[in-house]
Amino acid sequence: MTRRKLAVMLVHGVESAGEQYADRAMRLLGEEFTRIAGVPAAEALVMEPAFWAPVFEPGQEQLSERLGGSSSRFLLGALDKLASRASQGSTLALLAAASTAGLRWLPGLGDAHFPTLRWLIVHYLGDAVAYHSGTDGTGHYEQVQATLARSLHTLAEKAGGDAPLAVLGHSLGSVVSSDFLYDLQCAGEGRPLASPARAELGDTPIERGETFGWYYTLGSPLALWAQRHPGFGVPLTVPHPEFSERHPRQRGEWINVYDPDDIISSRLRPLSDAWAAAVTEDRRVTVGPWPLGLTPLAHPYYWNERRVIVPIASALAQAWHRL
Repeated sequence: MTRRKLAVMLVHGVESAGEQYADRAMRLLGEEFTRIAGVPAAEALVMEPAFWAPVFEPGQEQLSERLGGSSSRFLLGALDKLASRASQGSTLALLAAASTAGLRWLPGLGDAHFPTLRWLIVHYLGDAVAYHSGTDGTGHYEQVQATLARSLHTLAEKAGGDAPLAVLGHSLGSVVSSDFLYDLQCAGEGRPLASPARAELGDTPIERGETFGWYYTLGSPLALWAQRHPGFGVPLTVPHPEFSERHPRQRGEWINVYDPDDIISSRLRPLSDAWAAAVTEDRRVTVGPWPLGLTPLAHPYYWNERRVIVPIASALAQAWHRL
């Protein structure tokens, strides 16, 4: 049994509704890694989800109840369950949720018309607004960072403090992970990390971000976030500036995976010369079953698709053999 390990963190987007969100993605990644590397994934990879959704759940529930009343709990609970299954690649769940989008009114919900679309706004747009608003001291941003820090510490314990790190971020999870890894890099340059995150981390190379080498942004809205800054800002450095010193045989990469039919995602390299230098490749894919894959409903499917997972597993297999 090998002792060499690669650490992999999976960071969900706003579509998640349950901590099992990454189960199918981890299974697919494990299967393809085993096939390509010729080594059981259980012996070579340590995969850890970063489940940050609970930071916003209390506020979402309160807002939904105040808009739709207590009688809305049943519908909202049903939609949450469907979203949970859809985030793991269930087309039936996605279609079931989408089929209710045209309902203008339901008994007991008062004047909260289009309840499913309201639920969608609270969960999707609401998470993004609440996360960004946390940078003004309300605590959301710091709490999310602490969640990712906790997962990184777990990876350090399971994979080793010097294990090379790959991060997969889907949807808003690409923004969340980019912010965390960027702040971690800045902490190495003397800028303090948020105290809740700092409290979760030990003092190992992986927890300082120094072994971070592979970044996969899937269905990412980072381009929308970048427009907040002049010239679209300064992107994350991938791999970490210290990566080559820690793992000189490794190369690292930032692959931004997007489907042109997914209106949330986009290319990143055209944003600026800095982004073109940071992002190795904008990888165009088609995700989701026909005909959903030809619509914006393609968005939840990225890391449930073998056509997305196989190239990632191949890169990690090559990296493992270079350890």
